[in-house]
Amino acid sequence: MTEPSPDPVSIDANPWSLDLVVVGFTGELRALKLQARSLRLYVSEGTFSRIIVVVNDNAYSAFRAYFETEILPEYGAHAECIELVDYRDLTGKPTAKTGWRSQQALKLLVVGAVAPQYLLLDSKNHFIRPVDQSSFIAVDGRLRTHMYRVITGFEAYFEAACSYFGVPHPEARPTIMPTATPFMMVSKHASALLELVESREATSFFTFFVESRRFTEFYFYYAYLCSVPGAFDQAYSLSNKPNVTFFASAAENHQKLVESSKVLDDPNIYLLGVHRHILEVGQPENLAAISKLWHRFELVSDDRETEYFLGFDVPAKRKKFIFF
Repeated sequence: MTEPSPDPVSIDANPWSLDLVVVGFTGELRALKLQARSLRLYVSEGTFSRIIVVVNDNAYSAFRAYFETEILPEYGAHAECIELVDYRDLTGKPTAKTGWRSQQALKLLVVGAVAPQYLLLDSKNHFIRPVDQSSFIAVDGRLRTHMYRVITGFEAYFEAACSYFGVPHPEARPTIMPTATPFMMVSKHASALLELVESREATSFFTFFVESRRFTEFYFYYAYLCSVPGAFDQAYSLSNKPNVTFFASAAENHQKLVESSKVLDDPNIYLLGVHRHILEVGQPENLAAISKLWHRFELVSDDRETEYFLGFDVPAKRKKFIFF
């Protein structure tokens, strides 16, 4: 594992260079460990120039200690390109409370330290089938993305983003880029977005985004793309959705999880996500189904590992870490 370079990577560097960025906190260390294992099992060497893990947590030292001991070895050959970044290195200052909103802002702020394009994942995302760089970049050099309707209940976030960038708001619940990971980001557009916001608001992007509470990161980014003629079509190639995610809404609804699972037989699905809230609620049927899937895709090898990854404690709040 290396420390981050003090100088941002030029967006004029190798146009095929692709970084992986994950923003996590101490409550997701077990999920991050499972993700690291999935990279070792399913991601071809050379797919990512670097794997950047941004620590969205004021307990950076505790995160790093656990990461270096328990998570880093799981990456296998990918461990050589890991970089661990304290969120304060991106914001320039600490914040009293890290969480959902700071996580979103960091996914854009990391652009100053990444390749011309980067894949964003959450800790809950785990690879379940082999991938290489062609899984993320089309033959013409554009980034692969998928589209779906604005999430019910999130319409106001998209409307606010459109208004901010002066984009006409289309019909209710339009089909747009996703509001969840995996998400492919073009660095030059993310950089331009940050510059525009900071110039307009006369404050840091982090302060503006976190305090406004009116936006979500991916809708904000997509609305910006729509404000730049031709930007989306030049940067992105449409592909089928490559992932299945069990969101928090399935925590007490086993049938919803079952329905989501049905598409996992599709060989084009290469990512599985399990929201932490599902593990916290701990509905037995859900846990059994998740365990079965982890075994199916060889992410766990025995009951002890399964029990460990189904847990959700916060190592930073313990006197010592719990390892299996």
